[in-house]
Amino acid sequence: MLYLNSLVGKEGNGLSLQNNILTIKKSLDDFLVVDCSLKVIIEEGISAKLLDTTIHQNIEIQIKKNANLDYQIINSTNSTRKIECLGEVYITEICLEASKESLNIELLTEHANARVELLSLANRSPLEFMQKIVHKAKETTSNISNFGVALNEGNVVFDTTGKIEKGMSKSRCVQLSKGIVMDDVSSVTSKPILLIDEYDVIANHGASIGKMSDESLFYLMSRGLTKQEAFLLILEGIVHPFIEKITDEKLKLRVNQKIEELMKR
Repeated sequence: MLYLNSLVGKEGNGLSLQNNILTIKKSLDDFLVVDCSLKVIIEEGISAKLLDTTIHQNIEIQIKKNANLDYQIINSTNSTRKIECLGEVYITEICLEASKESLNIELLTEHANARVELLSLANRSPLEFMQKIVHKAKETTSNISNFGVALNEGNVVFDTTGKIEKGMSKSRCVQLSKGIVMDDVSSVTSKPILLIDEYDVIANHGASIGKMSDESLFYLMSRGLTKQEAFLLILEGIVHPFIEKITDEKLKLRVNQKIEELMKR
């Protein structure tokens, strides 16, 4: 991982920081850690990687034409994010603590693309995610995929809005939320909204929320696992695709340990 304080000002790395505005002028091969309020500008044609660990901060990102951003949000809570995209942005978030977050993305030029994948785990805590993607150009694409797990009076809320403005034909807006509740006192709630002002588009949303299958637990327990071990094994199948996207091995280990701690409480 790369750290901002050790890189800014050095020649040849393509990074410039002035008045809390970070400009990335050269493609990054590794993730740059962002842990404070910041405005980030990714110049045209640049490939960038950001790891967001902010707490109660505001992040603004401008992705210029033909640029792309691999944006990971790990162990971050209560931050707001606004992204203006003329290129592509791929967001992966893992949230394991009580949090209330907002994400706003605007797709501003043809073929701009945004993909969001979120894993949230609520154990005795509330998690709320407000997500909005607005299609402001033709032939733009957005895809939001949320997964929530709640137990021990935990609550997860996905408040998701997709908007395609009038005249933005050939655009595609997809939302999907899945949730598993582990007991009768926890909840996962999906609030999908589609605001479509154009006919020649594809727009759909779906939600699948329910309790973990007793049959799956009993089957694994019949093979010699305890209920806790069976539960963790099923959960591992859910979280594994998210964990594998973390490239830093130390961070991956910490996230795995945190998930195991939450599930054993």
